[in-house]
Amino acid sequence: MTTYKKIMNIALPAMAENFLQMLMGMVDSYLVASLGLIAISGVSVAGNIITIYQAIFIALGAAISSLISKSLAQGDKERLAYHTAEAIKLTLLLSLLLGLLSLLFGRQMLDLLGTEKAVAEAGGLYLALVGGTIVLLGLMTSFGALVRVTRNPRFPMYVSLLTNVLNALFSALGIYVFRLGIIGVALGTVLARLVGVVILWRELDLSTIRWSWGLDGELLRLSLPAAGERLMMRAGDVVIIAIVVVFGTDAVAGNAIGEVLTQFNYMPAFGVATATVMLVAHAVGEGDMQAVGLIRQRAFWLSFACMLPLALGIFALGRPLTLLYTDNSGAITASLSVILFSLLGTPMAVGTVIYTAVWQGLGNARLPFYATTIGMWLIRIIAGYVLGVTCGLGLPGVWAGTLLDNGFRWLFLKVLFDRKMRKIA
Repeated sequence: MTTYKKIMNIALPAMAENFLQMLMGMVDSYLVASLGLIAISGVSVAGNIITIYQAIFIALGAAISSLISKSLAQGDKERLAYHTAEAIKLTLLLSLLLGLLSLLFGRQMLDLLGTEKAVAEAGGLYLALVGGTIVLLGLMTSFGALVRVTRNPRFPMYVSLLTNVLNALFSALGIYVFRLGIIGVALGTVLARLVGVVILWRELDLSTIRWSWGLDGELLRLSLPAAGERLMMRAGDVVIIAIVVVFGTDAVAGNAIGEVLTQFNYMPAFGVATATVMLVAHAVGEGDMQAVGLIRQRAFWLSFACMLPLALGIFALGRPLTLLYTDNSGAITASLSVILFSLLGTPMAVGTVIYTAVWQGLGNARLPFYATTIGMWLIRIIAGYVLGVTCGLGLPGVWAGTLLDNGFRWLFLKVLFDRKMRKIA
C-alpha cells in the first residue's frame, strides 16, 4: 500500500466523521431555534464551553493515537495494554473534573461571559446536563481513537453517524413530543452519546488490561501540552472576538457567518492530520525515520490538494451562500472578507495543522504548544489589534494577523523538523 493510500485509508473516515458532526450541529441549532432566542442563545454560549472540553479530549485522543501506534509497531502487547488502561484512566479523571466544574460552577461561568440572566439560566441548565455528563463525550473520543488505531479506522465514523442521527431524533422527540424544551435537547445529546460509548466499548478488547493506581508520565507529557495548545487557541479566539466587536454588529455577524461557511475548508487537513499522527508514530516505533519524512511530505500535499478546491468553491459561491444567512450589506462584506482570507491562508493553515500532527506523532507535543502560544498571543492578537484597530483596517486587519500567525507556526515547526531530520541523517 502506497503512502498516499495509507493516509487516505485513515483520513477519509476522519473527514467524514468531522463533516457529520458539523452537519448535525447545524440540525441541533435548527431544533433549538424553535424554542426561541433565549434558548438558542443559552445553548450557544454553553456550547462554546463544551467545545473547549471537546478540544481537550481531541488532544488526548491524538496523544493516545501516537502512543498506541508506536506500541503496535514495536509489537509490544504488554505496553499496548498498559497505554490503553492509562488512556481510559486519564479520560475518566479529566471527565470527572470537567463534569464537576459544569455542575458546580456552570452558571457562574456563563455569568462571567456577560450573558443576560435569562440566557444564563437557559445555558446553565444545558451545561449542567450535557457538561455534567461530559464523561460520555470523553469516553467516545478516547474509545474512538483506540478503535481507530487498533482495529478499524472506519468504525468510529459509523458510530458517529449513528449517534448524530440519534441525537437529532431524540432531541426532536424531546422538543416536539414530550415538550421538555432545553432539557429534551440536552437529554437527546446525552442518550445518543451513551449509545455511542456502549458500541465502541464492546468493539474494544479490554480483557487483557491490568488496572493500577497512578498515571503514566509519558501519556501526560504528550496529552497535557496538546490540550494546552488547544486551550491557547480557544482562549485566543475569545480575545479575537472581543477585537471584532469594536467594528460593530455587522462585522460580528459577518465574521460568524464567514467562519461557519469556511469551517468546511479545514476538514481535509484535520482528517489527514489524524492519519499523520498515527502513521508517524508507527514509523517511529519501527525506527524508520525516512518514512517519517515521506509521510510529512505526502500529508502536506494531499491536504493542500483537497483543501484548495474547497476554499476556491466557497470563495466562488461566497455571496449566494452568505445571502442564505443575511441580506445586511455590512455583514455580507464582512463574511466575504473572511472567506477571502481563508482562501489566501490555505497553505499556511495546511502547514500548521500537518506539522503539529507530525510533532505529536514524534512524541513531542511541547513544540506545537510553544508555537501556538507565541503565534496566537504575540502575533495574531497583537497584529490583529494593531492592523485592525490602530491602523483602521477593520476586520481584514484582524484576519491579516491570522495569516501572520499561521505562517509563523508553519515555518517555526518546519524549520525545527528539518533540523531534526538533518541531525538524524
